[in-house]
Amino acid sequence: MNDVGMVMPVYNQEPKYLRLSIISVLQQTYKNFYLVIVIDGANALTRNIIYQFKNDPRIIIIDNKVNQGISNALNKGFDYLSQLNEVQFLTWGSSDNIVYPHFIEKLRKKLKDAPPDVGLVYSSFHHINARGKIMHNNIQQLNIRKWQQNKVINDLLDSSFIGTSFMYKKAFAERIGGYYLDPVQTYDYWLRLTEICNIEFIPEELMGYRLNSRLSLSKEILFNIDKHRWWRNQFNIARHMARKRRKIAYETTIIFPVQNNDVTIKEIENILEQQYHNYQLIFIDKTKQIQPKLKNTGVKDPRITVIEVSDAEFSNLDKTYKPMTPLKLVYSKNINLTNVHSLSNIINQMKTV
Repeated sequence: MNDVGMVMPVYNQEPKYLRLSIISVLQQTYKNFYLVIVIDGANALTRNIIYQFKNDPRIIIIDNKVNQGISNALNKGFDYLSQLNEVQFLTWGSSDNIVYPHFIEKLRKKLKDAPPDVGLVYSSFHHINARGKIMHNNIQQLNIRKWQQNKVINDLLDSSFIGTSFMYKKAFAERIGGYYLDPVQTYDYWLRLTEICNIEFIPEELMGYRLNSRLSLSKEILFNIDKHRWWRNQFNIARHMARKRRKIAYETTIIFPVQNNDVTIKEIENILEQQYHNYQLIFIDKTKQIQPKLKNTGVKDPRITVIEVSDAEFSNLDKTYKPMTPLKLVYSKNINLTNVHSLSNIINQMKTV
């Protein structure tokens, strides 16, 4: 009985990475699984490599002729697996990553041995480079593992610490719906899933995550400003929706007075890039230039509100807008937020006063 189902969405991929990825799944010590490969509008070379593995009875190929995005590909794969009663445990992996031989065996065992309320287990993983070499030394890797291990379920609002090595129960997955909100579909999924189940960690590296491979979306997000802005907005939408579901209000209101046209997108993005994210950002704008400036540059964030005001209203900010949050910070150019930890330090100082 194949009680584990794994999905691999594939767009265009480096041939050697794709082969290594598929082979690493097929060489698992635990053999009773299905691998659903969803071809998502891939080129002929990528498609031909995948079909070389079609004779393995554990492999199911779903072939989308047109690219529809990662979430759509994942949902197609998991929709197929949901129809198989024998499949009880689910996971997925990218087509340039490598799963180690005990990946399925150890994650599955952890789920089976865990209390019934545990629906998701995850492990540490290696970061590997283009040549497959592990990028961190033993001490660095131990620190990464400890960082993951010390996280608790509510810390997910602060960081996506689950990582790329995971498995979850189909019974819980069926209660929350599918994947969406590319390119942060997995982070959003964990936020929703962990609202109905607990999690457990395996302090062992069970896979290799290939960092910034040539055709990876993660590389585009890192180096392409428009892709990065898209990712940041989607990430904060996932957080914002989780807050609304959990009825968690923001802690801080940042008031950003705008009285002339010298406000730069860089200033705004320095705020949005901060590690501290528990705030709403309110522009009190008498220039009426912030909305078009944000629109023209593609800078979006669910925490942003722009209030356009007259000169008289601007001169009396306290009456124009009264925050409902415990903390209030009025932004000025004297506040240096070029370091991503600056806002955290400022908020911590405010709490001690």
